[in-house]
Amino acid sequence: MNLSPIVDINLPVPLRVPEVYDLAMNRLLLLALFITPFPLVAETPGTPGTDPAENVTWLASAAPQEAAKSGSSRIDRIHSRSEDMVQGLIGRVDSFFVTDDYATFADNESRVRLRLDADHYQNAGWDVSPRIKMQLVMPGLQNRLRFVVNDGDTEESGQPANDDSKDNDIALRWVTNMGDNIALSYDLGIRIKGGGVDEFARVNAGITYPVAGEWQGQTTNRLYYYANAGWRNDLAQRFDRSYGDDFVLRSRSRIQYFQNHSYNPTLEQKFSLFQTLDSRSVLAYEALWRRQSEEESVYGDSDLLIDPQDRYDQFAIQLRYRRSIGRPWFFVEFWPIVYWPEERDWQTSLAARIRVEVNLGSMGKLKLDD
Repeated sequence: MNLSPIVDINLPVPLRVPEVYDLAMNRLLLLALFITPFPLVAETPGTPGTDPAENVTWLASAAPQEAAKSGSSRIDRIHSRSEDMVQGLIGRVDSFFVTDDYATFADNESRVRLRLDADHYQNAGWDVSPRIKMQLVMPGLQNRLRFVVNDGDTEESGQPANDDSKDNDIALRWVTNMGDNIALSYDLGIRIKGGGVDEFARVNAGITYPVAGEWQGQTTNRLYYYANAGWRNDLAQRFDRSYGDDFVLRSRSRIQYFQNHSYNPTLEQKFSLFQTLDSRSVLAYEALWRRQSEEESVYGDSDLLIDPQDRYDQFAIQLRYRRSIGRPWFFVEFWPIVYWPEERDWQTSLAARIRVEVNLGSMGKLKLDD
């Protein structure tokens, strides 16, 4: 499929990413927006009594199968060809590792997500961040090998993009079969930051378990080593509990260590209440506290109302409204945010995020933090 540009666009604000990546992302996201119509679709709601996190699905595989089968419109054919292109890419990459005996793609979990975030923080201005997240499952080698892009990006707190969050990582992942409740995998790849490249290795580990019968716990840890930037560790602890069919309460604690930052560790505590509004839309009410290093702040020295220091605290409350529009693979989100940054001497400030997202390939059930 030829992905030559349909039309070039110039955004009203600069994107602080490399020009080649910026151009490619603009064209991909423009294509995604170009193929989107607007009749509403439905979604199968979560099933009570299962994993609480599954009760609030972030509207992924919502459309009835009949609609998919009868998708004879030009829009559906274009989307189908886009998915075929993804599968073709899988085959080309996979041919380097396996033989033609694994030419079929049964039980394929590959997917590509195109996302565009427009953030506005008071006293920090606008920032527009295009993003691609990809996972291609290699059917050979006992389905253990993955090709992943930007899989290390797990920030979902509404923080406007800074230099670190705009890094792009590309890796090969080897998945170890540890059972249904334990996950372990190993990555080798490169991180692209500005005009430079940094090789890295990463170990990903996670375990899920019941807590006191009504809660479910999940502990994850990701240990990185960058050839240039050194060590990084990301430890997260999550507890979920469902209340009826429409509500899920979540607590997430996060501790991160960056060898190349001036202050360690950075800390975050977030509480979320997810609500299913209807078959097409969901809402999250969130409160969070964050202690971040100077490098993670979006404010320059000229914007500070206190003396510069090596770390800053921040409190925030926010809503996240997500809705599927037009097709089960197209989503919009709106986040109104009120926050109190230490850098601005705890002044009450306002912020907002507008998100547009398209999913190609395997849809699955995308939850809020995915």
